Amino acid sequence: MMIKNNFFSLERYFLLCKKDFKENWKTMLLRFVMVYAILTILFVFFSFDQSSNLNEESYIQYYSFSLFLFWGWGCVFASLMMGEMSTKAKRISYLMTPATVFEKYISRLVIAVVLFIIAFLIAFKMADYTRLLICLIRYPELKFHSLDLIGFIGNKSLIVNWLDFFYRFSVYLFFQSLFVLGSTLWYKKPFLKTLAAGAIISLVFVIVDGTLIHFLFKDGIVDFNHSMEYYSFSTHNIFSSKTCITFFSLVTLFNWTLAYFRFKDSEIINRI
Repeated sequence: MMIKNNFFSLERYFLLCKKDFKENWKTMLLRFVMVYAILTILFVFFSFDQSSNLNEESYIQYYSFSLFLFWGWGCVFASLMMGEMSTKAKRISYLMTPATVFEKYISRLVIAVVLFIIAFLIAFKMADYTRLLICLIRYPELKFHSLDLIGFIGNKSLIVNWLDFFYRFSVYLFFQSLFVLGSTLWYKKPFLKTLAAGAIISLVFVIVDGTLIHFLFKDGIVDFNHSMEYYSFSTHNIFSSKTCITFFSLVTLFNWTLAYFRFKDSEIINRI
């Protein structure tokens, strides 16, 4: 079938998403159930452990572990974004799908980034309601409270809270984008290979950074720390949360774009 619009068609994109859902709904459902089950087990365990000392501070543990799992699963599922390219048979079948490379890439990116966030929030609330039900049956004399989805933001002024929230979210998207890029570089064991590549790059950076500090500063790291304290104080208003959000957002977009072009190249390479 000849594709007249060789970049993006909304109708064709929705048909592609429908096809992806029909073929992968079981895998998606199993992943959702896994996230829900682990959150439920953790929430119930925390509630039983803290049943004798229920207060607002006791709920911080729920948010901390949920945030940790959100980051971890976000990166793992992003690294599995190109699972359709893991074997030769799947690769040929997926590349022969009558859709453009951009449509295929966007459909996978939306699932890995947007759909994951929605699914995690739903699993979070379902796990919370399950926890409440079990705890009310186990401890009918105690009063348990439902968890707030944005409870980890805090109780400061609204503007500061939202800036801090978007700053953290932009950092999360940046790290996740590295695994999105890794999913287009390595089709087999992409998570482990991306993690290993990141560890090696970080190690090289630390070694080079330490060497430069040793040669550029007379007293080494001590002199460097004094310089950084002065620099941080004098540029506090310049390098604000807004600047960091902009920086991480731009780098994230760069990684997504690079992943797209890498996937586009693979359409030619992996047909051979």
